[in-house]
Amino acid sequence: MIKSVGLILSPFSRGQVRRVSYGGLLSQIQVISGVKVDPRVTELEVELANEKQRNTALEHKISALEREREQTEANTKQQTLVHPILGKLVADLGYKKLYLASVESLKNMPMWEKQRAYREDRAKAIAMDKTGSAVREGFPGALTAYRFTATQNIGLLDGQHRLGAYKLMAENGICDGSCNNIVLEVFDVDDSKQAERLFVEINKAEPVKTIDLPGNAPPGVKKAIDQAVEDLRARYSEMFKVSSKCKPPHVHQDTLREDLFESGVIERFGLKSKSQVVSWIQEKNQELQGLTEQQWHERLGKVGKSFPKALSKAKKHNFFLGLAKDWIHR
Repeated sequence: MIKSVGLILSPFSRGQVRRVSYGGLLSQIQVISGVKVDPRVTELEVELANEKQRNTALEHKISALEREREQTEANTKQQTLVHPILGKLVADLGYKKLYLASVESLKNMPMWEKQRAYREDRAKAIAMDKTGSAVREGFPGALTAYRFTATQNIGLLDGQHRLGAYKLMAENGICDGSCNNIVLEVFDVDDSKQAERLFVEINKAEPVKTIDLPGNAPPGVKKAIDQAVEDLRARYSEMFKVSSKCKPPHVHQDTLREDLFESGVIERFGLKSKSQVVSWIQEKNQELQGLTEQQWHERLGKVGKSFPKALSKAKKHNFFLGLAKDWIHR
């Protein structure tokens, strides 16, 4: 049985084409063939054809809605990838996200409320240093920001003076302020407590000492200092601490190396080897060991309540270099 509505040739007018309905087609077939068709079948066949048309219309509507949904999702995704301040999202590492921002977008970046005071002169000094840099348009490393998961509020945790330098560089044509070439790492945090812990973690990192910067210390001088301090650390391990902010009578290995280099003791006393440097330091330690508590008070001036305890520990380990720093300049 024919189940579609279409164009047929009329048997009463040869060569003429007429469009007829499905029911009309069945009626003509009855007339031509002389076969009587059950009207109930005809009715069901017509209903089925109409239902198929309705299904086709619904499928078209569903397809249109799907395309609309996909476009909405694409627009939402695009908005997520590009933040008006943070810039373009380039990597989601799970624990943090990396963005490429511009000087212009970061002009509106809020600072963390507990951030250290901003100093314009420091930002100018950083910008001035770039004039002779191998990479004039940017800085090594990334700026660090936080974002509250609930409110989506953001703030700069680390790099405010570098950002200030970027702004000055853009104003003076050293870099393009509209270019998304500033790497920004963003950490999602739940509250200000987490932001504070993140700030502390970032600032626990020790800066590179002058002695370790390439070209600053002659190789022989650096080698003698490095080996001498390592020798002392091995002998007095209890008196060496990991943190550069350690309290007396302890010392920090890299800070001691830096102090020895900056004071110029190698050149002043003609020290050329590890053993000579160690001997000189040991002589200074013995001089300090011979001081009485009264002499310590006179030498240091005002001392805190913890000094007696620190002196006692220094005596216990025969290591007095951490009680004062003036010995390195005498």
